[in-house]
Amino acid sequence: MSMRSAVPRGDVVDDPSKRGNTPSADAVRLSRGPAAHQHGHAYEPQSTNNMHNAVASWFLGPQGESKERLKDLFEKIVESTAAGRLAYHEEDGAFVSTDMMQSQQFSEESQRLEHLLKNFTDLLNKYSVPFFSQRYAGHMCFETSLPAILGYLSTIMTNPNNVAFEASPFTTIVEITVGQQLCEMLGYSCKVGEEFCKLQGHFPDLCDDGRTCAKCTQIGVSAEERDESAWGHITCDGSVANTESMWVARNLKFYPLSLRLAMEKDKLLGSAAAGLKLPTCENPEKPVLFTSLNAWQLLNLRTNVILDLSTLLNTQCGISPEYSEQAMKKYLVQEMGKDALMAEFTATFKTEPLKQPQYLISATRHYSWPKAAALTGIGAMNLVSIPVDVHARLKIDVLRKQLQQRFDDKVPVYAVVAVIGTTEEGAVDPLDEVLKLKDEFQAKGMSFVVHADAAWGGYFASMIREPPAPPQPPVGHLPVGLPDPHRGPIDPVPEFSMRKHTELQFRALARTDSITIDPHKSGYIPYPAGGLCYKDGRMRQLVTWSAPYLSMGSQTESIGVFGVEGSKPGAAAAAVFLHHQMVGLHKRGHGALLGEVMWTSSRMSAHWATLSDETTEFTVVPFNEVDANQMRIIRDKIIGKDNATVLKDKEACEALRELGSDLNINAFGCNFRVGGITNSDVEEANILGSCIYKALSIADEPRDVKEVPMFLSSSTFKMDEYGECAEALKKRMGLETASGQDVFVLRNVAMSPFQSSGGFVEEIARIFRVAVEKLLPPFIKRNTIKALQHNFVVQGTAETGKTIHLVYLPNFYDANCRYQLILSVDVLQVKPGAQIPPDERITGIPTMCSIEDTTIKDIVSGEKLRAVVTKSSTSHREDVILGNVRVVKNRSLSSAHRDLAYPEYIHSYLYGTLEEPYMDHAIVRAPNWQLTATKPVELDLEKPLTVEQLKEGVIVKFVTVPERAYQPLGEAAFRKMFRVGEFWDVEVYKDPNPATAHRSGLLDMRKAVLITKGKLASTQWPWVWEGLNAAREPWVKGKLIERPRTLTELLHVLPPVKEPPEPTARRGGAMPVARKMPMGRVEHTTTNSHSKLFGRSRQETWADVISRVASM
Repeated sequence: MSMRSAVPRGDVVDDPSKRGNTPSADAVRLSRGPAAHQHGHAYEPQSTNNMHNAVASWFLGPQGESKERLKDLFEKIVESTAAGRLAYHEEDGAFVSTDMMQSQQFSEESQRLEHLLKNFTDLLNKYSVPFFSQRYAGHMCFETSLPAILGYLSTIMTNPNNVAFEASPFTTIVEITVGQQLCEMLGYSCKVGEEFCKLQGHFPDLCDDGRTCAKCTQIGVSAEERDESAWGHITCDGSVANTESMWVARNLKFYPLSLRLAMEKDKLLGSAAAGLKLPTCENPEKPVLFTSLNAWQLLNLRTNVILDLSTLLNTQCGISPEYSEQAMKKYLVQEMGKDALMAEFTATFKTEPLKQPQYLISATRHYSWPKAAALTGIGAMNLVSIPVDVHARLKIDVLRKQLQQRFDDKVPVYAVVAVIGTTEEGAVDPLDEVLKLKDEFQAKGMSFVVHADAAWGGYFASMIREPPAPPQPPVGHLPVGLPDPHRGPIDPVPEFSMRKHTELQFRALARTDSITIDPHKSGYIPYPAGGLCYKDGRMRQLVTWSAPYLSMGSQTESIGVFGVEGSKPGAAAAAVFLHHQMVGLHKRGHGALLGEVMWTSSRMSAHWATLSDETTEFTVVPFNEVDANQMRIIRDKIIGKDNATVLKDKEACEALRELGSDLNINAFGCNFRVGGITNSDVEEANILGSCIYKALSIADEPRDVKEVPMFLSSSTFKMDEYGECAEALKKRMGLETASGQDVFVLRNVAMSPFQSSGGFVEEIARIFRVAVEKLLPPFIKRNTIKALQHNFVVQGTAETGKTIHLVYLPNFYDANCRYQLILSVDVLQVKPGAQIPPDERITGIPTMCSIEDTTIKDIVSGEKLRAVVTKSSTSHREDVILGNVRVVKNRSLSSAHRDLAYPEYIHSYLYGTLEEPYMDHAIVRAPNWQLTATKPVELDLEKPLTVEQLKEGVIVKFVTVPERAYQPLGEAAFRKMFRVGEFWDVEVYKDPNPATAHRSGLLDMRKAVLITKGKLASTQWPWVWEGLNAAREPWVKGKLIERPRTLTELLHVLPPVKEPPEPTARRGGAMPVARKMPMGRVEHTTTNSHSKLFGRSRQETWADVISRVASM
């Protein structure tokens, strides 16, 4: 029975009668409080099904249910360790006597250790992320299995170092065995010839060549591949495994060049090897002289041919492997370095300079790949990202074009990397199509390695492997002696088989050259335990570095000579081994466990798809799109239904199978509605997502984990990496796409086999919904347009009959205030206003103007305005009437209208009159500072500006003052930029945009008209307002943060402005005596019903925790 057509296995029965009155409607379920799952046997009745019971036996349990069994097993480890020590020359006698153990010092130290352990474990349990819990749905983490824990703990009692066989004879054998287990699970063969066919379930009907069976030929397995023997080993993590694979691919690519160079330089080797023949990449059936190959052909020999070179030198030319190794050593890339080898080859053979080979890899690559490129000398610039489609899978058509371009340009390719389980989205790249491209381009004459980064997804291969026959230990390998892990007939459990696309890719793993796999991810093994497998085990010889002492006295392979690491714990290999032996790497073992979590992932995906609707003030949009028919089935047949009911419904099961990602990660975006209209501002949606993440994690500040009701993780889909994939998600979220902003997403990863028990996925959905609803109000409030008080800095003297300029104090994160607004207004009337209470009088502020109970739209309409003016150190405010409102600049500061990069140089708007020209910094990106000249600037221009030009406002570019290099601005940069009285070189341009232009690119001066050049000096420190950045995230450490809105609130956070004597402006003058730069920092805390989110206690800082650890 195929995995695709297999009926999903049963489930823990969710019987509402055993859990109280629990309605089936999702909306009602979500309203239940957490008490429904707090006490007693919340998830009963437990399954009577053999498979799920077996899965449960592999873990301690979310509530420590198996603690007595684990304590008993821990005791057995201690007893066994003590017995083993006693058995080694018992005649030596005891060295720690009874008298010593009864001494006061021994007792005190024992008590101190117990006290220290208690303090340590208390802090550990308080601040560690509860991976073990069904409430944890964040990263690719769950509790490690009991066999793995026991394997690790029992082994660290002897602390073997797997760097050398003499330091780890037993655990070296264990690691070699584990490597073979991983290889075979992934589809590689550790057998050769007929044994390979038997392992694959092929009938050994040999073809004409006498070596390959008909089935092997049908699936594209060559005779050489059939006779390869795979090899794998444990690394500390996937990053090191990826680095090693890149190291191997680099050395493999340059090995033929090294041999050709050695033959030219070493005349003995050259003459002896003159007759060496081998097949070319494009014609594998017709050997040619090795010396006849050009550089391109040498750089594109097939992998098996390169690995055969040493053997061919021996069999064809009689050259011993020892001599060829000695003759080649100084020409290897390991010795010379890549660039030196290429240069030497070019100089020796008078060829055109060789082009740098490149890696081609999916844009969803792990961050370890650029690191590996840097470490191996390949360089991150030679790591070419291939765009992904809307499913976050590598685009094959683009890969083909990139390969063809490199073939045409004669740019060698080290490798193509496909990701089998992206860590952000759970996507599986089309590996089968990548391998077809490899065949296609090898036929043209270009060869490369295909590597599968299955660090996350590798263990899902167990879902397509049949249980093996009862094991017969191979000669020279660990005789395990454990029973076959079969568990009788397949019982119905809540388990899914793979989708067709996913299964195809896992079956294609067998044809890759190397695979990264992490047991400490989907293998449920303690850290550190990564892994790397080679289809042809000879590849490991390409990174062999032997230290003489490593092999002294050893008759068995020391695996420490291969790869990046030196010393490595044997305990990691032991943990992996015990888990493999206990659980089994097949569909009735580890595959069943992962099948259960895929079921849970799909059920969780159904909740993300239906958690919001047209009536909710928030929206949840799954990354993996759900169509209308699927939505109907989810609402009618899945939400509110227990697993047993869903399993009986074929249509529901088929719909559920197609939900979510290729594996078990659900990514989704969150947004909100204001007055029924979906928010279109990408930044606001991103901030909401960030606040949700911080509320459901401990990333931001130390929190007792009990205060976090559930855990999620997050990611950012960057446009330069995700392209159309991120754009499609933003469209479905209702967000604008023109600005090209990145989009923030939340993730849940299903790793627990217990989350689907008793419908707990619905409890997770309920918790999430409550969290979002608590966070929403400030987002809705600040994005609701309404009449309120607006505040301005006054440029000029606010006296009757005068014309003044008003510079608005904006805020990026309030839709009412997202404007850079400069107005010219006439003062029609001034009269004394209200008295300012003594405690509200502030000195050193600029003249402020406040206009109450209105909107920006009404302000710029030109009607008369009633305003209040407040001056520094005055006892009364002034009531004024303003008229003849003229807009100098009205520029939107919404994220859709801001630039993605800061301008290269500082730009400012220059406006006013010939007698009083003023300046305000042009703001085009956040975060930023508003830099406003409250007094006229001094100009020395080649051509004076006209009255009309200043009235409209021009753009000044400070040609020697960089902005991009200084941003985000700090005090040191500010002092560097603006020195009072010093003239700066400027260019003055006509503003190419209308005064009310609302778009990005406002400072693109390439088509702007240059009016004049000259110099400009500030006669006073510009007034600095940082409040435009205030309250970006309205929730900070559980408290509501809002920007100050009223003038009274504003006056308590305004920066002081010191009024220096007006200096005489001069060119190149030294800066006057340094004065404290005014900093307008604003963080206004409002204590209200939301001030403690999720009932947090008094906040600690991480410094407090560090101090507590240090004081133990």
